[in-house]
Amino acid sequence: MQGKGTAMGLFDRFRMPSEAGGGVPGTPGPIRATTPVPDLDDYTAPFEDWIRDHLARLTDAAESDIDALTPDQFDDALTTRLAGAERLHETGLGFAYAHPFADGVVEVLSLDLPDAVVTLPDERVAALGRHLPALRELGRTNLRRLLDETVVDVEHLSAGPSTCVLVHGDSPYIASFARLLDEAVPRWVEDADVTNGVVFAIPHRHAIVLQTCSTASQTRSALELVPWHAAQLFGEGVGPVSPHTYHSRAGQVTTLTHPSRSRGLRTVPSPFLASLVAPQRHAG
Repeated sequence: MQGKGTAMGLFDRFRMPSEAGGGVPGTPGPIRATTPVPDLDDYTAPFEDWIRDHLARLTDAAESDIDALTPDQFDDALTTRLAGAERLHETGLGFAYAHPFADGVVEVLSLDLPDAVVTLPDERVAALGRHLPALRELGRTNLRRLLDETVVDVEHLSAGPSTCVLVHGDSPYIASFARLLDEAVPRWVEDADVTNGVVFAIPHRHAIVLQTCSTASQTRSALELVPWHAAQLFGEGVGPVSPHTYHSRAGQVTTLTHPSRSRGLRTVPSPFLASLVAPQRHAG
């Protein structure tokens, strides 16, 4: 199953107004074809009152579609996804239930519908009247099914002797597969060894940059290349998630990049990763 490359999620992008419709009701003026359409996952987009009002109307329309689902259809469509915490907060729609995944990234519930990916805000989740941990586990189970079905492109990126891997494709859930790295990486990279974990980044929802750390050379490559590519890709695709680089090992996620005085990000290896690249002392 190929991912939904053209499907627009509720919090991803406004639809362009139709030729007959003119503009979005309640806006300061008509939106014409030359006016940029605000991207709700674009970190530079303003959240003016009319945008919030339009979001509310989109939410109401989405809820009508959701209400038409049978319980089995709802459960089959329910999926978890990873999203940037700051941007979700700025929508003003509330995601207090969101589960922390890593610094700046949370796990939310969504519906993988035929024509859209609908992210569920607090009010809709509360209206279900169901146990939140059970919903989350069901969503994770369906995310694993999507991992089995989704077609991805795998590219090896090199800079001198250093290499890392870019996994990308049409599916809006590729970044969310970071929840399943130990299962996913061996599918994407032949003979991959995840014993020492994986250094990864999820710059936008359609991509993961990663490198395993089974050798000192691989670990050095991971620390050099993954943060660089994460910074380059962040914001380039639809649905930016995070500019940071992380290390996942045995289910634990550690942040490796931190703000610097130059307003960029600096990479600070964890003690475990530092031990993998440090010269080994041998008894003489």
